Amino acid sequence: MRQRMSTSALLALTTLSIAALVGCGSDSASGAGTGGAGGEATGVGGAGNGAQGSGAQGSGAGAPSSGRGGAGNEGSGGEAPSCGVATTPCSGEDECCAELECGNTSLGQVCCGQEGIACNTPNGEDCCGNLECVDGTCGYDIDVPACGSPCKAPPALALEKKRLEQIGGSFLGICGDANHTYGFHVPAANLPSSDYSLEGAANDPVCDWYASAIDIGMDWPASRDWLKWLIQGIINGDIENVTEVIGSYDGQDVRYWSDDSGWTTNGIDYSGSGHDTWTHVSIYRSKALEDAGILLGWSADGGP
Repeated sequence: MRQRMSTSALLALTTLSIAALVGCGSDSASGAGTGGAGGEATGVGGAGNGAQGSGAQGSGAGAPSSGRGGAGNEGSGGEAPSCGVATTPCSGEDECCAELECGNTSLGQVCCGQEGIACNTPNGEDCCGNLECVDGTCGYDIDVPACGSPCKAPPALALEKKRLEQIGGSFLGICGDANHTYGFHVPAANLPSSDYSLEGAANDPVCDWYASAIDIGMDWPASRDWLKWLIQGIINGDIENVTEVIGSYDGQDVRYWSDDSGWTTNGIDYSGSGHDTWTHVSIYRSKALEDAGILLGWSADGGP
């Protein structure tokens, strides 16, 4: 069987024993589904530019504690809200209350919340797009796959896959295809102990069958701006779980960043192939259950 967790539960799960998380027995499901293999990764993953170092991790997405506001005081004669509350039909964001956006849900085009916004409908009708209402907050319900063959997507990257789906970008894989013989797209169970992606305490695997990298298509309008934001966030320490990035700011000049090469704005030349139309992001293997926030807050047209 599978266990499940909400977006907000990712960090909390790290306090549980690994046996409790993955002791459900062998899970043979593969493919692109959430918590499964996630599809085969595109191109030659990993990198030929040196090994990973260790580093401290642990940031996640905190959910605001504020409610909807302006919902009215039933029976008290309160004034009607001056802005559209959740599930109110809308034609533009200026019609919705401050925390809400005018987006699509199963009700049609209505005022709704993005990830981290309070909600109160059991079927997620007040959460935009593919978001669900989980424990009173718009987010995602994530599978925790049992630890066993074959390769599986860790919860941290299954979450990023769902965020990418919400954005509308192409998902190109987590578990590597036959071209991947080393690096973070390959589960530790299929690697020699000398592989660079296993170096350091930060890469002590939560599960030997979890891959630890995701390939994100750069086919959404704000994708190049997102990559710049991601690198700057790592440099500033705002994003802590990422250990390696391969990508291009302009779709031509492919750059490489990692703990060993150093986190600078422009990185170093990438000696491999591809990664001009997609970005490879690796997380520490020990942080497979923690929200890395790689795509948190981004939409097709912009982000934080």
